[in-house]
Amino acid sequence: MNENKDPFDKLQNKEDIPDYLTNREMFYGFDKEHGFTKELSYQNQATQVIIEQGWDAVEARLEDVKERVRSGKVSPVAYYMEKMLMEPPMLSAYMGLNLLRVRWHMTPTGFRRLKPSMLERYARLFEITVEELKKPGFMNK
Repeated sequence: MNENKDPFDKLQNKEDIPDYLTNREMFYGFDKEHGFTKELSYQNQATQVIIEQGWDAVEARLEDVKERVRSGKVSPVAYYMEKMLMEPPMLSAYMGLNLLRVRWHMTPTGFRRLKPSMLERYARLFEITVEELKKPGFMNK
């Protein structure tokens, strides 16, 4: 296997490192003499643009869900699910609940009827307090 030279060796300050060089990727190849090889490389500018666009889309969806929670169309469960990059089937699996029941909890009516023990389970999963679940921080703004 060939030795990779780290481009950071020449740089004195962390500020000198371009942003697009901070994320590494592992590439695999096949060589007839050596078999499978691994090479560590840094993401190029095009890859960084794609990743940035993906995160922009996530932020736009999160803003949309925030607005729907503020207007009373969905419950805070929907917001925290989106924030954790989950889909209803995944949330259902983590909670050990039927998918339809999770969807019901994502409605304002279903959320208001949740028992404290179920609120605690959701809060634990989302790594927040029950109070944060009931009233997300963005609701105060």
